[in-house]
Amino acid sequence: MNLFACEENVFRWSQTDPESADGIKPLEDWAYVFSGDLFKRRLDGDYLSRMAEYRKNMGARLHERGMTGPWFMPPRA
Repeated sequence: MNLFACEENVFRWSQTDPESADGIKPLEDWAYVFSGDLFKRRLDGDYLSRMAEYRKNMGARLHERGMTGPWFMPPRA
């Protein structure tokens, strides 16, 4: 993952793949997605038994931020 000051700088970077434009989102959106239970609850004793629930919630978080399509597929179990 690379962090840039603004979206304009992303596209000026020589290694940017033009096809990745859909996956370029603000840090705030990524922080929101990665602050969900799928990532926060990994040390809980019941994590594996609740992983399907956590994955579903992550999908909802992605959808809330308009992060849909192949770049934003939730991890497989």
